[in-house]
Amino acid sequence: MKLVNALLIGLIFVSPLSHSDDETNTLSSFSWLQNVTQQQDKIRAYLERQNQHAQQSLMESQSLRDELLNEWQRTPQTGSTPWLTRDGREFLQTRVNGERVLRMRKAVSEQGAVREKEAVRAKEAGSEKGSTLLNIEARAAEHAYYQLGSWSLSPNGQWLAIVEDIHGEEDYRIVLINRQSGQTDIIATEADASVIWSPDNQQLYYVGKDAETARPYQLFRHEIGTIGGDSLVYEEVDPAWLLSVYPASHTDTAIVQVNNESSTEQRLLRLNDGSLSAPLKARQPNVEYYLDKTDDAFWMLSNHQGTKQFYRAAVATPNDWQVIYAPKSDDELNTFYLFEDGIVLTQQQEGEQWFVLLNENGERVVEEPLAAQGQVAWFSRGGDYASNQLFIRSMSLVQPPRWEALDLKSGTRREVSADHYPDFDASRYHSERLYVGPHRIPVTLAYRKDALTPSSPVVLYGYGAYGFTMKPYFMPQTVSLMDRGVIYATAHVRGGGYYGATWHQAGSGMNKKHGIQDFIDVAKAMGRYQDGQRAVAAVGSSAGGTLVAAALNQAPAAFAAASLNVPFVDVLGSMSNPALPLTAQQYQEWGNPAQSDQREVMQGYDPLRNIQQNPYPPMLVRVGWDDKRVPFWEGAQYLSHLAATSTRSGPYLLLTDFSRGHQADARHGLTQQATDYAFLLHQLKRVN
Repeated sequence: MKLVNALLIGLIFVSPLSHSDDETNTLSSFSWLQNVTQQQDKIRAYLERQNQHAQQSLMESQSLRDELLNEWQRTPQTGSTPWLTRDGREFLQTRVNGERVLRMRKAVSEQGAVREKEAVRAKEAGSEKGSTLLNIEARAAEHAYYQLGSWSLSPNGQWLAIVEDIHGEEDYRIVLINRQSGQTDIIATEADASVIWSPDNQQLYYVGKDAETARPYQLFRHEIGTIGGDSLVYEEVDPAWLLSVYPASHTDTAIVQVNNESSTEQRLLRLNDGSLSAPLKARQPNVEYYLDKTDDAFWMLSNHQGTKQFYRAAVATPNDWQVIYAPKSDDELNTFYLFEDGIVLTQQQEGEQWFVLLNENGERVVEEPLAAQGQVAWFSRGGDYASNQLFIRSMSLVQPPRWEALDLKSGTRREVSADHYPDFDASRYHSERLYVGPHRIPVTLAYRKDALTPSSPVVLYGYGAYGFTMKPYFMPQTVSLMDRGVIYATAHVRGGGYYGATWHQAGSGMNKKHGIQDFIDVAKAMGRYQDGQRAVAAVGSSAGGTLVAAALNQAPAAFAAASLNVPFVDVLGSMSNPALPLTAQQYQEWGNPAQSDQREVMQGYDPLRNIQQNPYPPMLVRVGWDDKRVPFWEGAQYLSHLAATSTRSGPYLLLTDFSRGHQADARHGLTQQATDYAFLLHQLKRVN
């Protein structure tokens, strides 16, 4: 529930390229790449030359890239995705005749035979797919980059608010569409993704971002029928705090939250009149609480008494918090889902996700693992409070995805659908979790049994930041690697969230070096997996780029190749500049260079400042010209300096996408991933 502005997802080959005096073999010589204001033309020309060289070098692996793309574009028999129920309507983003669309239909009862009969009638009438509410493909066609961030239909169905990103930087614009006239109006830019309607259809609420730092910090109310002049409802003035808004279960209310990395504060927003309550609890260091509201009660998940527990308070006595559920001492509550028929809590137990179902009286109905052994699963809310729909999405590295519905009264599961890949036989693959070193660093891995040899290479993925746990998703992309004899592995290093908050704290801030050492230890262990001698390629994106690049500095011989996507590699420089996006909100994650002891630690692991005369492995680095989170010059400076310093000849390839920001356009994602994987496979083959 906490809003986290996390850092999420060419080759410079020195000798054949001519270099000006600005391009000498020192770090300072590449600082001009930051001077976009005065030297944009020169910088762009430099990056375009690197693109040309990278494309030329990548010709060696182009046929392999095409093979991978061909395999990934085979259409699976995809299980039907559950529809989302809101305000008596059902919605689904899907494809119709190859185009992405948002569909809508009238919700029907879920009561057994009634639902089945109505579904049959709908199918016979040809309306089971509903009507098109929005043609996403048509809007995307107008832009080089497009991502639909969110959408919301007014309760009376007259207005559709869509939140779209046309730059790849999550600086969303909000467009209001009159469904009767077809008129569209852009009512806001530089906004966050959340939009909430008032029940009377007259107000639309949204969160504005600071244009320079991308910090969400202002809550606005737009009055339908007006252009401009939206009312400011709330502004968070502390630059270390972020603002977000989400609907409460009580339809007249929304929750306005502000948070930093370790604390939250929440208020109630009355949607029809725009009035805002005082905080339910005033902000305190290291105290978090997450709120929902029904007609007669407040429901809170909070650590204000030391550990996270689940509370209830009557609306009449909001300060009288009563414990409804407390986990065992070694377990950690994560989140909760509130419905008329029941309450679902999720909790971390020894690195595994469990869920607890409570009835409306707070009595425990069931407590069990969310995922089977070796799988990963998560909840997907199927609708609003009255919908009583909660779905489970599960998969593993070797099990295709499936959907289950959770009965909120009994806790039983019912399979809704499952994906089927005609050419994939799960019995031919093996997946396991192993633990490396004295800190027992978890590693999730998979391979194809009949392709495994003592020299089978490893592709190792790492992230290790913000308390996020990288899930072992099933993807045709990784299956293609396994089919070519590769062991695919994810290192759940400290700094991530595998064991909860303590695991995150053990690898963040002053402890960031721990996660880097974990990744090195895992790479070395995977090189010896099952007594083999294996080449290891590393993959990291954004904050994962910090992890991988720092590990390459410290142990270049442990890696045979690397792929970095929009890597955060100038940690000390960026965290010293509060004008950049995210800096002021993330000192706890990376350290504050204004503090001498923290600056010393940051200096010690900063990827850009620790490049040495080492035999660095071949590397492919991607950056985005419009990236505000991790400016393109970070990856460009890093690879330029590395290529000029390495005692090997690479290749070291830099690819700049001039039409993307931090996020890649989904329409080009597979091609980029195929290029990256083909590069890694080609380099691993050269080692073997």
